[in-house]
Amino acid sequence: MKLAKISLATLVALGAFSSVASATPLEEAIKNVDVSGMARYRYTNTNTEEAVGSKTGAGHQFKFIANFKAAIDDNFFGVIGLRYNKTDGTGSQDKDYNTDKTNVNNDSNLGIHQFYLGYTYANTTITAGKQTLGTFFTDDAIGTGVKVLNKDVEGLTLAAIVFDGLENDKQESDGGLYDFEAVTGKAANENVRTLSVYDAGNLYGVAAIGSYDPISFQLWYASLENLTDLLALELAGDFDVTNDVNIGFKGQFVNSDANSDIKNAGKALGFDYNDGKFYAGELSGEFFGVSATAGYIGYDVKNKGMTSFSLEDQGSLIDVAEQFSDKVGDYTLAEGKGNFWFAKLGYGIDKFKFSVDYVAGTVKYTGGNETDYQEVMPAVAYQYNKKLKFSTFYSWANYDKKGEPDRDSQKYRFEARYSF
Repeated sequence: MKLAKISLATLVALGAFSSVASATPLEEAIKNVDVSGMARYRYTNTNTEEAVGSKTGAGHQFKFIANFKAAIDDNFFGVIGLRYNKTDGTGSQDKDYNTDKTNVNNDSNLGIHQFYLGYTYANTTITAGKQTLGTFFTDDAIGTGVKVLNKDVEGLTLAAIVFDGLENDKQESDGGLYDFEAVTGKAANENVRTLSVYDAGNLYGVAAIGSYDPISFQLWYASLENLTDLLALELAGDFDVTNDVNIGFKGQFVNSDANSDIKNAGKALGFDYNDGKFYAGELSGEFFGVSATAGYIGYDVKNKGMTSFSLEDQGSLIDVAEQFSDKVGDYTLAEGKGNFWFAKLGYGIDKFKFSVDYVAGTVKYTGGNETDYQEVMPAVAYQYNKKLKFSTFYSWANYDKKGEPDRDSQKYRFEARYSF
């Protein structure tokens, strides 16, 4: 009797067919799954004057996030998200070539974005696992821990968080705090911060968030246990005068109470991480398609040292223009005493939105040093449909440090974003 030769592919196919009867149909498997996320392409070009010459950079960034939320039963749900983030340079520094520097090894750029289990009972939701922090002091930072939200009182949300694992990836986590450990010296007239071993600890927080039209408020307390305790208050109002006229206001205050461990570490390593206060406010209005905003941003660090008012990017704090956070207004590592005035003007027609931001002010440092700063940023956005948006901006900034020649910095960006 001859034995028939069966290929591996045939065996796999036979196994698949034999299990069809017990498999869950695809339609049934995905009918209770909600998918959300975005796909984004960016091209960014920067040019900054240095003490000698200038520093230029350009790159293409591709970012994709997809989160899948599935109902497990009436109370439990699960979320798993994938994230791809890659930046490609635009050319080679080799004098004989000018070729694309795309890195074909993308394994490290694709990973888990979120992975958590949720439970909802009445008006309380508990989520545990890898998830977006969702605090007043962070933008889109990810951490591993537990979050509790309660909405028993109409218009009021109570929140509590505990995270013992925080994302610290320079490609994902924005702000100087993630580069900061010690100021060791100066090069090209800029502070050099080198990484050393320092455990910032776990993140704990509670919040009360209220919305009672036309007034809303947020009260937050968060502790990055070995770095600083943050207390924030925001009060905002939004009033419709007529169908075509709207006015609003927003005020914010943040108190940073630096931990004694980082204060002592700073004394030993030659930097002053200290307590500080942040205060900002803005008035806004919309009139027949024209929007206008004017406001003030200020912060004051004890002894004109450095402190943190946000823990990743600018958080929910009032921000303006594009290069402000790169040059003098990085809230994750604010230094000295800063005072800034800003204005924004915009106009929308059909699917187009035109705007311009302006900010000017001064930061005072120890020893009488100070830097004058101003930035102008015109921008255009085109909302093709509800999901697809194109936008671009050009930012020009000038910063004049006492005793040094003033410098210019330009930044240009084009972005296409699809949300789903």
